Amino acid sequence: MEIKEIESALDFSISLENRIQKNFGELLILLEDFNNIFEIESEKLPYHINLIDELHADENAHSRIFAKLLRYKKNNKYPLIEGFLHDVCGFEMTIIKPVVEKVDSCGRIDIPIFDTNYVVLIENKVTDKAPDQNTEAGGQLARYIETIKNSYRRSEKDIFVVYTPKYSREPSAECWINKDKLSYKDSFKLRFKSVSYRDDIYPWLKDKILPFEEKDIYLQSAIAQYIDHLEGLFSIRTINKAMNMRLQEFLKEQLNLEGKNSDEAIKILNHKKEDLENAIAQIELLKFDYRKKNVVDRFNDWKQQIIADFPNLKIVEDDPSARNNVINLGVIMEVDGKEFSALVECIIGEPLNIYFGISPTYTNHGRIDLPDSLAIILRKNNLGEPEKSWYGWRHTSLANGYVDLKNIIEKIKQEQQ
Repeated sequence: MEIKEIESALDFSISLENRIQKNFGELLILLEDFNNIFEIESEKLPYHINLIDELHADENAHSRIFAKLLRYKKNNKYPLIEGFLHDVCGFEMTIIKPVVEKVDSCGRIDIPIFDTNYVVLIENKVTDKAPDQNTEAGGQLARYIETIKNSYRRSEKDIFVVYTPKYSREPSAECWINKDKLSYKDSFKLRFKSVSYRDDIYPWLKDKILPFEEKDIYLQSAIAQYIDHLEGLFSIRTINKAMNMRLQEFLKEQLNLEGKNSDEAIKILNHKKEDLENAIAQIELLKFDYRKKNVVDRFNDWKQQIIADFPNLKIVEDDPSARNNVINLGVIMEVDGKEFSALVECIIGEPLNIYFGISPTYTNHGRIDLPDSLAIILRKNNLGEPEKSWYGWRHTSLANGYVDLKNIIEKIKQEQQ
């Protein structure tokens, strides 16, 4: 009996795999035909220019734009912060003197907002390309919450979390779980809001903010460009109407939706959407693997350069096999009897998040008071944003990462002479 059950299970597994492959093949054909129509219809569109489109704004750029809008101050008030936190998010805190910190600071929080009686952490997922950054150190939101609690000494009850995906959805349950397997999800029920760009932020900017600030031409111009960019992101520009109708007609025909009632059509569309999402998930995994290989190869090259350039310094490193999406490399150094590491580190995501600086990581102690000479070097090289894992750091790139690390090591060595 057990053998028959095993054979039956194997047959089902093979059948399922064959069906998945068949569906994927059909999906690729559908997408190719869809793209052909898209290209033909795109050629018919009238001339249109949007500076944000032309700069190919990624998630980090969207965060910088949104943070800049939130910083707008008029008559000692912050109308955009008030509107966003009160009207869009539904929070009831009192806005006193908010400070919108540098994007991707305070422990890599996309948009941190500090005020007298609250802190808001905004996690931006507008492109929906970057997955939730959950690691063995804890879920993404849990890590951010604990950074504000531990490094900035703010009470948990004063922390609010905002999640901004492209379309309406909630963060994964793992996002809320810390390294000790404790979840913050329930305790943040009243201080968390998921607001999508499509259904919440875009309508708010277009219907509430753009008309309200019509007298400020620079703000209005910036918001108008951003609204237009979002309309392009969601394919809802007026000039796209004819193209959208043609593409939808094609999908109705290919998916045999004609004559189907609404429930049947929605069921078919949901199944096809699942097929697309499964395919996209595999594509993203492949992209991550290729991106990771590129970064690992570059860090291996940098390691050989460190050995050649600084043969007397101890090399320290953490490869991505330990933390999957984080890799770092550097050397242990000492100034005035104080030990620290000079590191370059990369969070392997889209886009790559690469930074270098001075850190207590890999030393036999926690954070210490730095010698004045080293603090001066940090200031002169714009290595700011001190936090738990860094005395000072600055963003770099895969092209310049080793050069920046080498320069800071050499400057520290010169200080020792």
